Order: sequence, then structure tokens, then C-alpha cells
Amino acid sequence: MDDYRGSEATHLFTWVDVDERLSAEATEGAWPDWLVEADSWWDGIELTVRDGTEEAEVRAWLDQVFGAGSTVGEPGAPLLTLDRPDEMEATGLPVALVADTAYVQGRRDPRLMERRITTELGRFMPRPDSSSFPSDVQIIAFHSFKGGVGRTVHAVALADVLAARGRRVLLVDGDLEAPGITWMYQAQGGACDIAYEDVLALLHGTVSERQQEATGVAAPYLANQEVARHPNGGRLAILPSSRRIRLGPPRIEPAHLCTDDRPLYFLTESLAALAAEAELDTVIIDLRAGASELSAPVLLDPRVQRVFVTTLSSQSLEGTERLIAQLGAKAPSVEGEDPAPAAIVTQYRLDAHTAEADSARARLVAALDGFTARFVNDSESQHDSGTGEVDALVRAEPLLSPFREELLALPRSWDDVAEVVRRCGVGELIGRLVPELPSPRNHHTDSLSLEQRRSALHQRARSLVFAERRGLDSGLGFLSTEPLRRLIGDHRTTLPVTVVVGAKGAGKTFTYARLCAAGRWAEFAIDAQEQVRVDAPVVPVLDPANMDQYGSDDSAGGPQTLRDRSAGGQGARPDDIRSVLQEALVNDQNESPAFWRTAWLRCMAVAAAGPDFAEADPEATLVDLGNAGAVLFVFDGLEDFFQDLNSEAKRIALRSLFTDVPDWLRMMRNRKLGLVIFARKDLVRYALRQNVGQFLDRYDPYELRWDAQEALRLALWVASTAHAVQEPEGELALLPADAVAQALIPVWGAKLGRDNSREAWTERWVPAALADFNEQVQARDVVRFLRDAAERSQGDQDWPDRLLSPSALRSSLVRCSAEKLQELQQENPSLGKLLRSVGLFADTVVMPFEAEAVGLDANGIVALEEAGALARDNDGRYRLPEIYRHALGFRTRGRARVVRN
Repeated sequence: MDDYRGSEATHLFTWVDVDERLSAEATEGAWPDWLVEADSWWDGIELTVRDGTEEAEVRAWLDQVFGAGSTVGEPGAPLLTLDRPDEMEATGLPVALVADTAYVQGRRDPRLMERRITTELGRFMPRPDSSSFPSDVQIIAFHSFKGGVGRTVHAVALADVLAARGRRVLLVDGDLEAPGITWMYQAQGGACDIAYEDVLALLHGTVSERQQEATGVAAPYLANQEVARHPNGGRLAILPSSRRIRLGPPRIEPAHLCTDDRPLYFLTESLAALAAEAELDTVIIDLRAGASELSAPVLLDPRVQRVFVTTLSSQSLEGTERLIAQLGAKAPSVEGEDPAPAAIVTQYRLDAHTAEADSARARLVAALDGFTARFVNDSESQHDSGTGEVDALVRAEPLLSPFREELLALPRSWDDVAEVVRRCGVGELIGRLVPELPSPRNHHTDSLSLEQRRSALHQRARSLVFAERRGLDSGLGFLSTEPLRRLIGDHRTTLPVTVVVGAKGAGKTFTYARLCAAGRWAEFAIDAQEQVRVDAPVVPVLDPANMDQYGSDDSAGGPQTLRDRSAGGQGARPDDIRSVLQEALVNDQNESPAFWRTAWLRCMAVAAAGPDFAEADPEATLVDLGNAGAVLFVFDGLEDFFQDLNSEAKRIALRSLFTDVPDWLRMMRNRKLGLVIFARKDLVRYALRQNVGQFLDRYDPYELRWDAQEALRLALWVASTAHAVQEPEGELALLPADAVAQALIPVWGAKLGRDNSREAWTERWVPAALADFNEQVQARDVVRFLRDAAERSQGDQDWPDRLLSPSALRSSLVRCSAEKLQELQQENPSLGKLLRSVGLFADTVVMPFEAEAVGLDANGIVALEEAGALARDNDGRYRLPEIYRHALGFRTRGRARVVRN
């Protein structure tokens, strides 16, 4: 190759230079017919030659390759000289000739640097035995010569858009030295049960005939690592590079799988088999940058669609061209059989780099065309259709991805990165690499009149306002929200051990009731339109006071029914469990965390095994239960039992339940016991005076909270399950935001007025009216807002195009505000009292107001701001959110931009 014929490249310092030069000659097809193999080492060179080859012929060829006078030494002992300064003694490598009597060509592994230097280097790598991967899985690999060119961003964008189209995607972080996707995913807080390193180690420990054992171990855990599910069946699962925190090279590298007892393309075929085992159809791999053996086994499989990412930087562009040429010389794509390679030019400015982008595109067109042309030219099947120039241009046309500032400093977590990528339109661009799949359609009509549909919406919303009181009524159904999908998605193969935090009205008790109604973890997942691979009966431990405690319907399964079923007869009653806690509160050791851990474990043992086990060793009882089968314990109603948080014993009791009990369960080997604790956030803050932020971050993915999008989704669910509007196509919980907004237009119109009016857009107005300044909306507020608006809209003939009239929406907010404040006083008396004290000034003070004008000191300001009940304007004055302002009776004098701290 030309790389080794320049003035600097002529130096031969060591056997490595000799080996490189001989390898380059073989790759160029420049070896003589008599030379079969060359093997260089620190102490000499061994050339395998065909019988009858003369030493003089070998010497002449070596001088031709390495320069005149390179070969010295007496006849029978040729020596290849090495470069040394004049003042040093000359030295060289002995050249040994080995006659080829029965030469056997060894196999060529998919490596950039092959172990054996033979004439085969001038030929293409052997083709795979099959032209497609197992189960027709498609593999797409993103590679770049330089790092920092946007390779990972575009891989993420393609995975995201394909999943949205209905593909079932496995996104693999194949960068084992500088992972990017892994850090995004781990920052998301989801399960990280299996990683690429694990898959490599599993494959390394097996042979091709037992490949299914390795993929069979890994595949179930991928179900826990899904980050997206779409109504059309699309899914996206992440395979991070590592589960380790420590940085460093991997123990097992992809090249370690290149052994004689495995097929040539064992890694890519195993990844396809892994995806098929996990019921996925597309694998996208983000590879290590540079000419790395970490990437070679993937890049050298011609069935992989290879995507090269580069900037306009000369180093990046030239390196990409060279790499494409090198790969094309070893493993080109066969036109019409293999996926066409692609290139993406990133990070250029439309206003400044047009000429440079056009030049780069032309260079890459030539490089990619050569990636296929060499093999196709030698193929007997080639034919000239008269469109070769156009076909080549279309096939090799690079994608141009202009510079976007948002992509320079990506956020930390997966969801945030995906949102930035979507907002920048990267997915729309990169999606052209893969043909789009058709979307399923599902239409139906509704024959109910407008008034009948308004009445149906009113009745449905009214039944859901205090749904926890009827939570065992399976006819209610429930909406699978993002926290619930994450809770289930992260625990498809292992039972959860988690604390589910939420404010009053967020749906804690309702979710607890739905768990009880399902009776089993797998049934609960099905109710939420999910699937899991582990199952366990639900055993309620502590029941909330505002729900029927003795479910009589075995099919629904009330808390008492489930405890009876678990005990195999008469199970523990709520009083049996509460008595354990009451006795613990008056015990002399009631300020010992270890004592409280035992007390909570005793409650769990009694709930599952019956009241007769109240005096037994709770740890041994639970171990025996786990050995006998899986059990999922659930807690709710902590605020009912610990109504007065007035002692250190109660604080330690709660802290032990939130931390010590889960830790004890997680330490169990082959754990079959699960735990879900529903708790109000104020209880958590009370119990954990230190590291509360770290604790909440740990369980943040499962916190029951409702932002604007979830509030709109809930409104559509209520309306569609009431049959008041047409049911949306696909699974509602997975509909994109724009589809939800469109589906809600028949409910409340596009605007709070005619479509051509200057009124507010309803989809924005409703969440803003119901949210606090932390941008959180309570589910109960949404439901009662719909209840009141539907009731007030009945008989209104002025708005036949929608269920809820604008006037009904506005007036319903006042009643919702009053109920909201009343509930807050019950949930958080100190905060409710503080707001009531502010409301005493409503008759004389107009909002926004000075803090002193309403009697607020620094502590009061902080408390209200943290609760999302107060925000400061630019001018230093304060406002209340609409959901509280109406109840307190404050009038307004105009609107200024709010500064959120």
C-alpha cells in the first residue's frame, strides 16, 4: 500500500515494520506465486515458499520490496538488514525458508490485524454461510474514525425512530472503552441487569453448538432494560457496555471469540440470536471509534449495515475514507445481497460550510461506491442496466446532518437525550437509512348523542374521583403511566424491592388496590398492558384506612382474601398486624433500627403465614416462604398508622422500613421475595433526615407523579373508557404527545373558544390550570375537573363540536381548587395552615404580592416554594398557582414571567 512507500515509512527498525510491509504487499496482491506465508518475530523471519523456490529469487524480491541492498549474508543464511544510526553496529533479521510440502491454509478471522500473513490477504474474507442473520434480524453498526463526531447521537436517533415506527430494537453500546449510551441509560435509573461485557463473557464460555445457552441466559434480562414501548408494538431495549462502575479495558474482547471452534462471524450471529430470543428484530450497535479490534468482528461481517460518521475535519474525513477502503478490501458489500453501507457528515454549518460539505460528500460517494464495486466487478451476476451511475450515487449518497447547538452539550439521562434528539429532527434524517414499516390502523364509530356522551363522561369521572375506595372493582381499569411502566419494565425477571413515593391524590392507594385486585404480579402487569417473566402472589401487609379491607370476591382479591389465600386458611387480620407495630412502639428498644427491622419482617411473616407465626423467628419464616415459592409483599396506609409524627421511635420505624427491610431482602440469595412500599413523600422526608435526596433519586423512576403530558393522557383515558369519545388507535399509554392532543379535541376543543379565536389552546391551559409550580398535576384533580366540567356542560347547545364547553372548564377550576386545598390540609396540616394564613389577606392584597404583605417570613417562603405552592416574579413579588389561588380568593393584577428556583 502507498502508506509504506513514502520516505518516512521506508525505515525498518524492528520486525514489526517488516511484518507490516509484508502484510501490505499481500493485501495489495503483490506477492509472487512462490510465496505462501510470512511469519515475522523479534528474532527472525520465516517465509513459507513453494517447492523449487530458489534463494536468489527470494533475495531479489526482498530487495525489491524493502529496497536495494536490504538482503545481505552468506548463501544459505540471508539476513534482512534493519535501520540503525551510522555509529551503531549493523544488525538484521535472519530469513529462514521453509519449503511448502503440505501447506494448509488456515482460516482468516474477522480482525483488522490478522494473525497469519498469507496470500489470502489479497482476497476477500470468506462469505458467511447464510446471507441473512438468524430470524432475519437486521444489524446496523455505527462507526467513526474519530470520537466526538456525533456517532452515538445518531445511533440513538435511529434506534428511537425505528422503535416509534414499530420495530423492536436492541441498542448495544459496543464502545467498551469510552461508553456513551451506557452513561445515559444508567443516569436514567433503570435496571442494569445484563451488559455487552456479560454477553461476551457468556459467549466466551461456550462454543457455537451451545450458543443458545448464552443467549438464553442474557435474553430474559433485556426485558428489564426497555426504555420505550409504542402503541404499534415498537420497543427499544438497551444493552449497556458494562455493569461496572470501575473504568478500564474489558476482560473479554470481541476478538477473543475468534477461535477455530467457532464460526467466523460468531459474534454478530450471536447478537442476532440474542435479539431473536428477546423477540426483537433489529440490533443497532454503537461501536468503538478508530481502527479498533473491539469493532472489527462487527464491521467485517458484510451482512451488517455499516454506517460511518464523520465531520468535515480533515483527520476525521481522511481517516474515514481510509477505513472504508480497508474494510472494502476485506469484506465488501455485495450489491443486491448485503445492506448498502452509508455515511453521515455531521457538525457543519449550513451558512458557512456548503462547499466543504459538497466536497466531503463527493469523496464519500467515491469511497462507498468502491466499497461494493470491487466485488461486484468480479461477480458473474453483474449486468449493466444503463443506470449504474445513478444507482451508485443513490446507494452511496451520504446523509448531511448540520450543526445543532443542542447536541454539543447533551443532558445526562436517556429520556432527556432522546427528547433533544427528537427536537432537533435527527431521527427524521437518520430514519432514511431504513425503510419505514406500515402502521396498524383501528377505527370504530360511536352512535351516542352529545348529551349521552357528556353524561357518560360525568359518571365515569365521578366514579374515579375516589377510586381507591373502589379499587377492588376490576371494572374500573387503570391507566398504565410512565412510572408504572418503568416499575414493571425494570422487574420483568425479578420481583421489585422498591418504595413508590407519591403525594396524596397521585394514585398510591389506587395502585395498591389494583395490585390486590390483580392478586399476582404477572396479572398486574397484564392489566397495565405489559408482560413479565416472573410471577408471585400479592400479599398485603398494611392496608390503608380508606379502602374496603375485606374483599369478598375471590376473583378480585381484597387484601384480606389475599392474606387468607397465602396462609392456606384464616390469615392475619389488619388488627393482628397493627398489634405487632403497636407493641413495638412501646417496647424499650423502639429507637433501635435493628429492632424495627425485625418488627417489620414479623409483620410480613404474619401477613403471609398467618397470626400463628407472630412469635416465630421472622427471618427464618421469610426464608422458608421464599424457598417454598415467590411472594410479593405490599404496604400502604403508613400515614394512617403513623398519623402523629411526634416521636423518635416513629421516625426510626419508618426509616427502617424504607431502608433496612429492602436491604435485607436484597441480600437474599436467589431472592424470591419482593416488596413494594407506597409512601407519601413527606413521610420519607420525615424518616430520612440525612441522604433523603439520594434515597429519592434511587426510586425516582417509580415516583407516582403527573406532569402535563401524563395529565392529558389521563384525561383522554377517562373520556375514552367512558365511551364519550372515540378510542384512540393503539395503546393509549404509549401514544405520542401530539396524538394525545389531537384525540382530546373532541373532548374540549382546540381552544377555549372558536378555533379561529385568540383564546388559549386547551391542551396547554388545562395542565397549567391544574399544576403547581413544580409542574406537577394530581391525578385526582384531573378526574374531578372532568367530572365538574362534564356536569356543567350538560344542556349547553352552543358547543356541539365538543363535550366540555369553555365556560364549564373555567368554572370547574374554582370547585377543584377548593377541594384541593381541603385535601392538602389533611395530607400536610402545616402546609395547609400556612396557605390558609396567607389567604386571610386575600380581601386586601392583590396578586402578585410582597411576602410581607401576606405575613410570610423566610421559612414560610421556602416551605411553599418547595411544595410548588409559591413562585417569585422577576420583580421579587410572589404568585400562587391557579389550583390554590381560587380557593384562597386572591384577585390578580396582571401577569409577569415567573422565575422558577
